[in-house]
Amino acid sequence: MQRRLAVTLVALATSIPLYAQWVQEKSGTTTNLTDVAVLDTATAVAVGRDGSILKTTDAGQTWINIPLAPLFFHPWNAVSFSSTENGSVAGDFGRVAATTDGGKTWLWNDVPGGRNCLSVCQVGVATIYAGDDSGWVHRSVDTGRSWSSVHVSQWPVRSLFAWTGAYTDGLPMFALTPHSICASSDVLSQTWKETILQAFVGLGSEARHGQFCAGGGAGFIVGVQGDLRAAPAIVRKAVSDTSWESIATGLGGDGTFFGVSAPSPTTIVVCGDHGMTARSTDGGDSWKSAAVPTTRRLRAVAFADEKRGFAVGDSGTILYTFGGGAVPVGEKNIGLPETAGLEQNYPNPFNPTTTIRYALTHRSHVTLTVFNTLGQTVAELVNGEVEAGHHEVKFNGRFLSSGVYFYRLQAGAFVETRSLVVLQ
Repeated sequence: MQRRLAVTLVALATSIPLYAQWVQEKSGTTTNLTDVAVLDTATAVAVGRDGSILKTTDAGQTWINIPLAPLFFHPWNAVSFSSTENGSVAGDFGRVAATTDGGKTWLWNDVPGGRNCLSVCQVGVATIYAGDDSGWVHRSVDTGRSWSSVHVSQWPVRSLFAWTGAYTDGLPMFALTPHSICASSDVLSQTWKETILQAFVGLGSEARHGQFCAGGGAGFIVGVQGDLRAAPAIVRKAVSDTSWESIATGLGGDGTFFGVSAPSPTTIVVCGDHGMTARSTDGGDSWKSAAVPTTRRLRAVAFADEKRGFAVGDSGTILYTFGGGAVPVGEKNIGLPETAGLEQNYPNPFNPTTTIRYALTHRSHVTLTVFNTLGQTVAELVNGEVEAGHHEVKFNGRFLSSGVYFYRLQAGAFVETRSLVVLQ
């Protein structure tokens, strides 16, 4: 009983309301960050123009700059991971680097021609596509050791992305240029067909980035439509469509959308100039602008699931959300979540401190407890009325023995339990 009381008293649990859906993180750099890839719900890799390859394993609270010796400086433009271990980065002068251990070590080789690589897409353990600023797509099936190259367009290849649903005759691949999209399959012939995107052929109109919905579904391309003004543009191609069609988003403001992430067939998030972000939860039929704590240009966005994602941009800007980034601009109750939920603690395993986040849709009496495998309570972190919103608790379990424990959130009728691991 004394041990249980001691642990409870020193838990140092502090419940902090997180009123903004997007939280600005400290990246440790002031360079322009160009791209970000999510490896899981708490792990992401971002790249920048000063040679930075930044990695977080705690949902953005800390970022480590991964060394890539002997490349002490190299401007990166894109990053892609096919799993938590296998990924690649691409940059100027034809440089592509690949990792098979989550970034601990890298193998690098120049693509033919040495042109600036603007895009990269890793589609398996060893298969990498890189697109350059002269309209070439380079393909490697041996983690970048050797390359085959095809000239697919007169315009630069800004984005490379793959179909995410079921397929039988080779993985459909797509190369996006400012004014067209080129399609192929992941087969040795590498035959590409280019189609002009009518939404991006006018004066000042350009496409920037594309992605298909995770698990199969519509594809989305973002950019700017410049016929009358610099209007942020989104085009969509549903599975049943024969062409890419513009969406009337109803979003105001001028500027360019630079990034799109579609973690499910219904949820799509876009980002761009002046901190612009918007989100759709109905497959792109309707959109809501979101409030973010920056006016910097956001160049890329990536989500692990419908709730958790990162956006990166100029001057080292990194934003993180674990609520979907769905708060409309000017909404009175900014940051209110759509559903109650209990997040996985991070880091996990931990020694001796970790963070637990949870969300409430309305004011509730909340209990948040930690208990052992015998069902005995070892710490009581929250017990009382808590306002609606996003909250986090810092838990210090330095008096706990190493092992598996559980933490349970009860808020009214809502109950959820997760496990955590203490390493002493």
